[in-house]
Amino acid sequence: MLALGRVLCVAAGALPYLGFVLAWVISAATAGQIVASRSWGESSDPFLFLQALTYGALKVLIYSILAFVALLVLLVCVAYMIAAVSVSTSGFKKASHKFTPSFTQESVAESFRLPRTAVLGLVADVAFFLLVVAGLLVVMMSPDMEGSMSQGEMVASVIMDVALFGMHAIACFVIIPALILSVWKGARRTGKRHRSFV
Repeated sequence: MLALGRVLCVAAGALPYLGFVLAWVISAATAGQIVASRSWGESSDPFLFLQALTYGALKVLIYSILAFVALLVLLVCVAYMIAAVSVSTSGFKKASHKFTPSFTQESVAESFRLPRTAVLGLVADVAFFLLVVAGLLVVMMSPDMEGSMSQGEMVASVIMDVALFGMHAIACFVIIPALILSVWKGARRTGKRHRSFV
């Protein structure tokens, strides 16, 4: 039972990193789709490959989130089973310290605190989002032309593509790496606390 608990702990610790990697792949593939659609068109092989990659990574990300929730539930069940097998309350305390994270007010607040680099990236994303809104306003104000795009619609399309590319580039190179580093540092601190309990 202890071996199963350790395996579940390792798997639950690895799944968030898999989620970050998949989010990075989705952002990079979406940014690549914008470049591919501008360079070769939406029916080109690079665009279709990046589109399939985005959808595949999104499916795996959803499955990994569900697996992470299931692993957490299994960890709690394993901790309670170990407590039931060991009759003493000290056995329960030892099992709960091994297989469940220690939630204090400081650790909960720390887990919801975004790193400063990620916050700066989100602020930059807000500026790019405002560019998307500006592009939509240009589309709404441009006159309708049957069978072809008006000049305003072409300008708006370029503005929106630049804004979306910028948002995904910031996610790939600023926000997601900062979050990975923050989670890794938090996991190291939690590991040190657990070792001090044992």
